[in-house]
Amino acid sequence: MDNENEKLYIPYGLSTEQELFTGFGKREMKQCAVGIAAFGILAALLYIITAQVGAIIFTLLLGISGSIMMCRKDRNTRISVIGQIANMVRFSKGQKKYRYVYKSSWL
Repeated sequence: MDNENEKLYIPYGLSTEQELFTGFGKREMKQCAVGIAAFGILAALLYIITAQVGAIIFTLLLGISGSIMMCRKDRNTRISVIGQIANMVRFSKGQKKYRYVYKSSWL
């Protein structure tokens, strides 16, 4: 066959899991629910301390939008912020640390 006719097309941005919308599937939904629940607890504590409704609303809106942004995967790299942080932690745990002690060659 001709080498010119043999072209390899590699698709990018494919997902192996079913998604609710681009970059957001069931796994991301669970992570997002945990984040929203954490911000809900923070909002409740803030309300107990300050007794201001505005602080609760701001904290909840910030928590919802922040959780969605941190959990949603990029369409090209298929990595989310939380996924990247998990990769960085896994990488740092896998690194071996060798501590060398200098000794004189004459001793």
